[in-house]
Amino acid sequence: MSPFHSTRRQVVTICRRSQSTSTYQNAEEYAKKLLRNSDYENYVATLFIPPAARTGAWAVRAFNVETALIRENVKNPNLGKMRIDWWRDAIEKTYAGRPPNHPVTMLLAHSMDVAPLSHSWFKRILTAREANLQDPQYPTIKDLENYAENTASSVLYLLLETLGIRDHHADHAASHVGKAGGITTILRGTPFHVKERRFYLPSEIMAKHSLSTEDVFRNGPSHELEEVAFEVATTANDHLITARSFLKDTPMSALPALLAAIPCDAYLQALEKANFNLFEVKLARWKMLYKLWSAARKGVI
Repeated sequence: MSPFHSTRRQVVTICRRSQSTSTYQNAEEYAKKLLRNSDYENYVATLFIPPAARTGAWAVRAFNVETALIRENVKNPNLGKMRIDWWRDAIEKTYAGRPPNHPVTMLLAHSMDVAPLSHSWFKRILTAREANLQDPQYPTIKDLENYAENTASSVLYLLLETLGIRDHHADHAASHVGKAGGITTILRGTPFHVKERRFYLPSEIMAKHSLSTEDVFRNGPSHELEEVAFEVATTANDHLITARSFLKDTPMSALPALLAAIPCDAYLQALEKANFNLFEVKLARWKMLYKLWSAARKGVI
């Protein structure tokens, strides 16, 4: 082979590597920006994940945000279903080694080269997101817990996998942290949802306190709604307590994935200070980094 052809091949190889590195870096920046803008607290929590697993965590979290925002960005459930189907197909192609040219799927593909991720958790998240397109008000607290398990807990199972952890104590802790997180997300989103005439807090608890969704749409805050919020928040807090009970038997290497409990706990405490008025909760965003750092240092959630 002539020196010219040898040099040309080296240049082509270097260019391809450079292009691949640039694409990966752009995908990573996309995911980080998405999380900073739409899921700031969990973005900060990922900073406590070891660097080797952090890209995987960003990819999983970004996938969760992308699919969660579908309902917020579309008014037509059929259009929402089309987007869910796109993601379903995109995940299939990613597992087949042919990720679509989308930053999140490309980042997921890169992450799977480092740590295997279970296909089933992605499918479960998408199935739950699709069901949520119809804006169902959850009949019971159990139904809300199931939704939280299928979404938030599934994300935490994936985060454990990015850390290379397969441990049933860690899984149990993640299940309860996820349920607390999913329930807390519904509580936090209530003021926004009410503006759009959407409401998700369980109808069984609403009926117990003689409150209808129309009452909430017309009147906003009320003593009855505070009672409903108290019951739902108590369930979320109970899940945090249960999650902590598993921590002593859970590998400490799982803690970074379980730090998702800290923003939940912070919100529930702020809600209690607001006398369970969902419209008056105030959270100091700047304190979250310290709370997470303190929990990580002490090995608690």
